[in-house]
Amino acid sequence: MRLRARDLAVHAATSDRIAAAVAKFPPAREIAASYVAGRTLGQAVATATDAVEKGLEVSLHPLAREADSPQMAEQATVQLLETTAALGADPELAPHAEVSIALSTLGIGVAEDGPQLALANAQRICRAARNAGVLVTVADERPEIHEQVLDVVRSLLADFPDTGVVVQAARHDSLDQIRELSAAGRRIRLCKGDYTGPREEMVVSPHDVDLRMAACLRTLLQGPATALIATHDPVFIAISERLIADLNRGPHNVEFQMLQGIRPFEQRRLADIGHKVRVYLPWGSDWYSYCTRRIVERPANLLLFSRSLVVRR
Repeated sequence: MRLRARDLAVHAATSDRIAAAVAKFPPAREIAASYVAGRTLGQAVATATDAVEKGLEVSLHPLAREADSPQMAEQATVQLLETTAALGADPELAPHAEVSIALSTLGIGVAEDGPQLALANAQRICRAARNAGVLVTVADERPEIHEQVLDVVRSLLADFPDTGVVVQAARHDSLDQIRELSAAGRRIRLCKGDYTGPREEMVVSPHDVDLRMAACLRTLLQGPATALIATHDPVFIAISERLIADLNRGPHNVEFQMLQGIRPFEQRRLADIGHKVRVYLPWGSDWYSYCTRRIVERPANLLLFSRSLVVRR
């Protein structure tokens, strides 16, 4: 029954007919505007510029469907290259900006040579970002392609060592990943977990996930890599602040990361007391699938989004 419900939810997230119907509903568009930086690149850059002027860092992510052909992968790559160029064109914006890429949109799932295709496309983006003075972070994705994503990331790090890597604390191997990847000049983004998965790969109990997140947080902050702490949880923000102070970690090698529209007052508070805070800014017309997939992949996000609409803190 649970699998059946999830299949229906995935269908709702990917159905063009459902998306088109919801997109015509004004309240839905208004809600989506709280979490999406704009439907066009120009709107997204304007949102990013406003955030930077308020003392925040930004991460832009074009919303694209998972590629099932080299042509789709090329379209997503071009969109990311255009995003990178737009950020790099503004000397006031570029030093505070990054692009977030999902290898599933760059072709990692396209036939047997998908990982090579995704790597080649990611290398193009990383090369353009380096020339533009913009950072890049590669998202982790669903369990079925996790190892492929990690292999591509390892290859990218050989030539682009400041590429951001995402570690999901809820994975059983999360501590091993941090220990393997942690090195001076590296950027490691730690979050509880963006997806659910099988018990043999994922910690399931919320309490156990919290324990693993705490262990990962301490290990990351004790290491030499730049720590990118992606959480909206007040408990882990407080733990992070205490560890940062105790370990004498400064804003040059630690930053908090939060989603657009979630706890904006907390984002401002952290920035005002001297922490670096980066806000994730997805953009594009496919906002319906973005919001729905975040809820399908991690149902707790529904509560997070709902609370943010009532209490903007």
